[in-house]
Amino acid sequence: MIENAPLPATDNPLEAPFWTALAGGVLKIQHCDGCGIWLFPTRVRCGSCGSRPVWNTVSGRGRIWSFTRVHPPVLPAFAPFAPYPVAVVELDEQPGLRMVGNLVFEAGDAINSVPPEHIRIGLPVQAVIRDLGGGVHWPAWQLLGDGA
Repeated sequence: MIENAPLPATDNPLEAPFWTALAGGVLKIQHCDGCGIWLFPTRVRCGSCGSRPVWNTVSGRGRIWSFTRVHPPVLPAFAPFAPYPVAVVELDEQPGLRMVGNLVFEAGDAINSVPPEHIRIGLPVQAVIRDLGGGVHWPAWQLLGDGA
């Protein structure tokens, strides 16, 4: 948890299953039973076939699709941690299904714990759900394989 970090709004009824699942330590993403695609961010209807998506648990496994190191200036709450890595992770469930988050070696690590020499495109990762404070949870990405 980072003190005074701005938190996302979690009171949108459309997204409530996502936030509730994260609070329970589970990563759920919308899935279209009509055409079989996964949808993130949240949508009212599938953009491919128009069906209403349902919420399903995903593995939380993926690979680093892209990454950067955040340098100052940053929001004041994050300044003590800069520079720190942020990754775009492509989930194993589907090509193009991507989420953004911090990289860590272990679930409780600080957001600046992974040095750049441990990060590369394609590295496998696993979601670890972290408490951001204020009842908000979000996945960080734990390095697996030879990155750890």
